[in-house]
Amino acid sequence: MTFSGGILVKNTPPYGHNPAAGHYCQLPGVRLYYETYGRGEPLLLLHGNGESIRSFRKQIEAFWAHFRVIAVDTRAQGQSLDSLTTPLSYELFAADMKALLDSLHIPKAHVVGWSDGGNTGLLMAQHYSTYVQKLVTMGANLFPTTEAVEAKMLRQSEQARQTLLKQGKTASARLLTLVLTEPHLQYADLQTIRVPTLVLAGEKDIIKRAHTQAIAAHIPRAQVVILPGTTHYAPQENPALFNKTVLRFLLEK
Repeated sequence: MTFSGGILVKNTPPYGHNPAAGHYCQLPGVRLYYETYGRGEPLLLLHGNGESIRSFRKQIEAFWAHFRVIAVDTRAQGQSLDSLTTPLSYELFAADMKALLDSLHIPKAHVVGWSDGGNTGLLMAQHYSTYVQKLVTMGANLFPTTEAVEAKMLRQSEQARQTLLKQGKTASARLLTLVLTEPHLQYADLQTIRVPTLVLAGEKDIIKRAHTQAIAAHIPRAQVVILPGTTHYAPQENPALFNKTVLRFLLEK
């Protein structure tokens, strides 16, 4: 807390650049950056493409009241700049998260993933199910086609990727290549997921409504909520609604 003009003002931690909460985990080809807040059951936060821990700035405080929040800069993003030039994949991201949990001696965590983070969460629940207590996905997709994603978004991503390549910005182009070529999941893959799952999307999401509903329909006993009046950026547009929806699910016994 600080005083400004005689008024008590609450200080917000500099999420994503907080020396008091920040740590590094050395993994093959990357020094993975993460921040921890609060106590309780572990809760892993996974951001979207080209984003960082800071994208969850409107969630972390609400979540740390109930959980030990572990917010991660995914490989090649934020402060987790990797040394590899090989293509990125959500399988690689999921393996990174397993390795991070192992390094922290955490056998199981809740996972909340947004966009790319949601894709990573689905793969964690599929391949490393013993590590996932409950899963929340926001704006996830199974494949990078117009069956799942709005065509305009795919066109814009390809145009941006070509521009970045011409400018020699290969690191940023590498992230867009991920969006345009991954993931490669099938609906049948989801039937192996046995952890409690909440599937979220915005009412006006770039992920098509039918695709979001199909994801939920193929995960045994999954719940689905379409957040009214929001887009793919629901966690920032209506944090009160997003946080309430997520916490209600995670705190259910």
